[in-house]
Amino acid sequence: MAGVLIVLINLIFSVSASICIEKQVETTGVEDQATILFCESDLDNESSTFTWTKDNHTLEPSSRITMQGQILWLLNTTSSDGGLYVCRSTNSTFSTETRVFLSVEAGPCLSLYDIDVTQEKNNISLSCSEERIPVLGQRLEVQWWKDCKSTGLRGSELNLFNVSMSSKGNYTCLVIFRHEDKNYTTSLTYQLIVKKKETVKEPRVIQPRNKTLYVKPGVEIKLECNVFIGIGEESKQETSVYWIINNSYIDIYPDLQQNLTIEMREKSWIYGRLTLLIPEILPEFFGIPFHCVILNPVGGDQGQLWLSRDDYTNHAWLITVVLLVLAAVLSAVLLNFFKIDLILAYRHLCGKDKTIQEGNRYNACVLYFPGPGSSTAEDFALRILPSMLEQQHNLRLFIQGRDTDTGGNIASMTEVLSRSQVVMLILPGNNEDDTLIPISKDQNRLEDSQLSVFLSDITHFGVPLLLVECEDDADYSLLPESIQSSIKKDRVLKWKSAVEPNGPFWKKLRYHMT
Repeated sequence: MAGVLIVLINLIFSVSASICIEKQVETTGVEDQATILFCESDLDNESSTFTWTKDNHTLEPSSRITMQGQILWLLNTTSSDGGLYVCRSTNSTFSTETRVFLSVEAGPCLSLYDIDVTQEKNNISLSCSEERIPVLGQRLEVQWWKDCKSTGLRGSELNLFNVSMSSKGNYTCLVIFRHEDKNYTTSLTYQLIVKKKETVKEPRVIQPRNKTLYVKPGVEIKLECNVFIGIGEESKQETSVYWIINNSYIDIYPDLQQNLTIEMREKSWIYGRLTLLIPEILPEFFGIPFHCVILNPVGGDQGQLWLSRDDYTNHAWLITVVLLVLAAVLSAVLLNFFKIDLILAYRHLCGKDKTIQEGNRYNACVLYFPGPGSSTAEDFALRILPSMLEQQHNLRLFIQGRDTDTGGNIASMTEVLSRSQVVMLILPGNNEDDTLIPISKDQNRLEDSQLSVFLSDITHFGVPLLLVECEDDADYSLLPESIQSSIKKDRVLKWKSAVEPNGPFWKKLRYHMT
């Protein structure tokens, strides 16, 4: 019986030893570089034997072929080295077989590569250590190339910090080693894929932020809180949205109910709406904060809401303030629009016009200039002004050319200037109207030298200036620079023949003269 058992055991072991487990891999080599083939065996190297064949021919060590355990080196690889390699590893129990199909490329960089994937702004390390690329003899140098161009970097590790989209590409490490007094090169290529880093958006409370609701005690109310949760379905995980009252959870009020509804909108953005149903507003709810809180691993936020009594007095006060503001704005607009009319009416009622008439003063000293359009200016000064201002509004005018004595005494003109409310300078336009005939060709006018002295006295006495432009293109070159610089914009009026008798022009003129 014992003999039978021994025979059965030997039979089992002999069958087990014949079991062959096959593996098949593909690899790539580069011409003129050393190619490393691995025998993918799970057996112990020390207790196993390895044999290599190529195209059914057993390989033996040579000047180009070196075998150490489960590794086969092809030194100075050529295109003829491509083909099917079979590695058989055997021990006393098992026998495994690995089929390696080798393709040989011109190089210098491999097209078959390991793939590494990372995101923007991450750090990554690419290794070309002895464990990744075992070599024969002495390792001399490791060079790093990107997209088959030298980077100038050296070392077994290539560390890339804060990678960007420009960092993606193929990284090749060239390992130079020395074996039996000769230098050889082998290589390994990584393909680095960089993915855009998705923007992480923190959750936030949209509404309420800091809101006050006016409610009456004892009524039912539903509070609403709108929140942004995040991007994508995964953002809903571990997200909590809830109400707290005066920094306490609502569990202390059993009648209160909160409900959360979630919806996905454009770009997979997730929003939520949390309601809090309060069946009856209690007096203690007034003047304490209600907070809507959202929390998840990305961050958190909260919005605040207050309840205030719906008091009619508060509404009446608010309405009163609004009405007062509107009244003030309307008054300011009306005052600005009717400003001149109101001031003229006030001056008339206060008798300022009579003060000028009864005294030895003039409302204006009028001076018009000769020029290409002087007939228009002369007609305005000698006929239209007296008709409107003296006859209709009882103003006193001293008009140069009408009231000047025959000698044109500059001393008397200076005296008139000192007794005038304003000085009105009338500038002619550049376009002469031939249909106008001067009232008198013999009007007394100041000589150029006298005119210069008179204009200088205007500046000296500081009498306000009023400038009237007759028609378009008034000729400012007739005025000295000292006079031009002292004229204020709001005291420049433009007269045209189409001006209405009671229009803004005459009102503004009287406003500056009285």
